[in-house]
Amino acid sequence: MRFKKFVSFFLLFTLVLMSTVSYVNASVNMPSLIKIGLFYASNSLPSYSIVSSSGFKVGVDDGAGNVKTIYNISYNNVQVIKDDNFYLQEGNFSDQAMADSQQTKLSSDVSNSVVGYDGNYHIYIGPYLSQSDATAAMNSLKSKFSDVKLVSPNNHIVIVQNGKSVFLDAASNQIYLMDTSGDGPISINGKRYRGYFEFIRQQNSDMTAINVLPLEEYLYGVVPAEMPASWNIEALKAQAVAARTYAVYNIGEYSKYGFDLTDDVNCQVYNGYDGENPNTNKAVDDTKGVIAIYNGQPIEAIFHSHSGGYTEDSENVYTNSVPYLRGVEDKYVFGYNEAIDNWTVSVTADSVAQKLKSSGIDIGNITNIQVTSKSWTGRAIQVTIYGDKGNYVLSKNDIRNFFGLKSNMITISGNGSASNSNTTYIQSQQGIVSKSLSGLAVMSASGQKIVENNDLYILGQSKTIKITSQNGSSTIFTINGSGYGHGVGLSQYGARGMADHGYNYIDILKYYYKGIYVYDTINNKAL
Repeated sequence: MRFKKFVSFFLLFTLVLMSTVSYVNASVNMPSLIKIGLFYASNSLPSYSIVSSSGFKVGVDDGAGNVKTIYNISYNNVQVIKDDNFYLQEGNFSDQAMADSQQTKLSSDVSNSVVGYDGNYHIYIGPYLSQSDATAAMNSLKSKFSDVKLVSPNNHIVIVQNGKSVFLDAASNQIYLMDTSGDGPISINGKRYRGYFEFIRQQNSDMTAINVLPLEEYLYGVVPAEMPASWNIEALKAQAVAARTYAVYNIGEYSKYGFDLTDDVNCQVYNGYDGENPNTNKAVDDTKGVIAIYNGQPIEAIFHSHSGGYTEDSENVYTNSVPYLRGVEDKYVFGYNEAIDNWTVSVTADSVAQKLKSSGIDIGNITNIQVTSKSWTGRAIQVTIYGDKGNYVLSKNDIRNFFGLKSNMITISGNGSASNSNTTYIQSQQGIVSKSLSGLAVMSASGQKIVENNDLYILGQSKTIKITSQNGSSTIFTINGSGYGHGVGLSQYGARGMADHGYNYIDILKYYYKGIYVYDTINNKAL
């Protein structure tokens, strides 16, 4: 009887235990390495200064997606430079040692020689700015080198140390540079990063510079750039999972440039090794391999700073309705930052009219500005600007961009109130500030001048310049707002508040991303 009771108890215990474990059918391809664009497109450069602790390995793609080392450089500081010059090529060698030996022998007779690689090792003589210069040099060297030939520019990359070329890559338009020890970090233009660098000669551009490193090490440089490292560890963990999920979801987003993500607000801010902090590194390590999934796939884990009291449904900010990006009350978001809990921006009718005209839109004199549509959360999704020649409607993110607002959680008031002609408006980061200058004094080398009702004086180096303001008045509109960011997904200040009220990172993620699983990809289980 006791045995039967024990078996029954064991079965019951097993059922209870099984009921507490969530099994999820997920298929997630977690990248081992991620490529982050540091300098690309209009921000790319013709050369980069690179520093390591122990010299460099130069690598190329082996055709199977792996990096093959082709050359070792003992110097710990070099410049990587795009090269569009002519060269002469001599010799054919199977390895670096043979090529280096031959180059040393030639250096007394040919001072401008360097070892290079195009699939095999050669000695390259040059550079020459023109084909005629290279051809003339080739003719003079044919008596010494029977196999010398002309090499035309073809997106070459040269590595230079203190103005002297030490290696020429003529194999392709792409090379890799790694720290010899493999420990890193490596510095590019004064900023340090884990992993290694890839350089690509892009068409109609300078060289794209890419940081290649493990996903988890990438997150070390992301989390403290997106959330203060001093915040509650559970909020930092939630940010780490959101950042990891965002990266996995968006892998290859910038593949046309040869990398996955950017290092700025176009994706996630990434500050590399120099931006790391022990607290956020711990948050990354404690959540290693953990992501948020919906229907077995990584979610688009977007996040923002401060919701203003409610997060938002995705379609009220972007285009698509996403089932896990639903608005929720953000109960604990307030009380941490007064500057974004509540803020005010003032604009004048004249400034709004002028901004519209600069975009080719003329609706005449502005008579009113109103929020004409709100979401259920209270966030403005449509603002109408009324003019005596017509109206103009701003929608969703265009509202923030047009008025320079921190968020769309706003009300607009003040239509009909006019400013006096002796009031001057100053544009600042906080918006337009009005100031009456009447009666103020301006000092110059010639003495004191009193500001009259319609006059403003600017003090120059040699004289005071008088600017007379136009007569008339301009209507002022006051925009009162709360929050910072688009309002969709995880609210960072809200996550901080939840963590400070005892919630863990799993609770936080499931609150802001509805219907998700927090999934451990290493152990293949839901948490």
